[in-house]
Amino acid sequence: MRTLAAVLAIGAAGLCATLVAQPAPRRATTIAALKSYPGFYNQQTVLVVGDVRGQGERMSIGTDEASIRLVARENPDGRIEARGQFLDIGRISPDDPRLIPFNLLDLVRTAYPDRWPRPGEELMLILGNAVPPPGATEVATPPLRTLAMEPERFTGRVVTILGQFRGRNLFGDLPEAPLASKWQFVLRSTDAAVWVMGLQPKGRTFNFDPARRLDSGRWVKVAGTVRTAKGLTWLEGTTIDLAEAPADTVTEVTIAAPPPPPVEVLFSSPTEGEVDVRLDERIRLQFSRDLDPATLKDRVRITYSLADSKERGEAQPPPIGFATTYARENRALEIRPAQAWERFRSVKVEFLEGVKGTDGGAMPPFALNFTTGGS
Repeated sequence: MRTLAAVLAIGAAGLCATLVAQPAPRRATTIAALKSYPGFYNQQTVLVVGDVRGQGERMSIGTDEASIRLVARENPDGRIEARGQFLDIGRISPDDPRLIPFNLLDLVRTAYPDRWPRPGEELMLILGNAVPPPGATEVATPPLRTLAMEPERFTGRVVTILGQFRGRNLFGDLPEAPLASKWQFVLRSTDAAVWVMGLQPKGRTFNFDPARRLDSGRWVKVAGTVRTAKGLTWLEGTTIDLAEAPADTVTEVTIAAPPPPPVEVLFSSPTEGEVDVRLDERIRLQFSRDLDPATLKDRVRITYSLADSKERGEAQPPPIGFATTYARENRALEIRPAQAWERFRSVKVEFLEGVKGTDGGAMPPFALNFTTGGS
């Protein structure tokens, strides 16, 4: 049997050839972001800065905050800027042909002999090439790219950055906003992007609408305090001004953003199939991504079982009125029935097609079933 190290080496060689043959859009980001949002970055070309640790099958790249497996033909040394394809193996089917060129199927089966990894559990960076990390820069005026790739160098500091206005993530440059804010927009430069929060994009001669693509593309200079959390980097903005494009800016072809990851239900109470649910129980669900509560209208349905009604001699189940409350800070939805549940009834809660996240990611149709008790 081939060793895991050999599989890693062969997989890296196959990927390098693929990267040369098929240039892909790239995203300069952090390893913490890859760990926090593997679905967003899955199968994309990414650039990250980190320290290489270990060798062969134990090789990884990481920072003090997070690390992931690194697959490479040769063992790079020290701190590098790594470019390669990021894979969340749990989101790829074992029979997916995309695993064949990289020989990653053998690697995964060796590491997980009894099961397939879950989404987010086995993350890999297939190294295409490595260069020295960004050099020293003015702390107060770092390049946006340096800030996006090494935010820990600037966290808590007031900086001024130059970038293109991209609206409220209209082009899918970043996974999601770090927090709720009336004013939020993305700045981008080449292959890197960061959020700006709490600052209206308005000045003496301009007033940008974060929801309009027509206002995107203008170069601006923004000052604010650098913050990081859960793999996201942003500025608590204080000032914004129009700016000239940097002299070394090149015209880039706009590549369509990948579709946003779907919204998934992480937790529900009651749980699926639960019995003896209290008659005053409220339904609570937590989602994987920020939900757009406006899309819930006419797309949530709660019904009693038709079979139960027939056994009770009812022509149709009684209707169920309800109200919903969405808490953005923890992505939680509460459903309150208008009156107590009826005793010993089977209840079905359905989320119909059309429910979306704030970034447009669709929620697949979802159903939750439970049975009420006697009190």
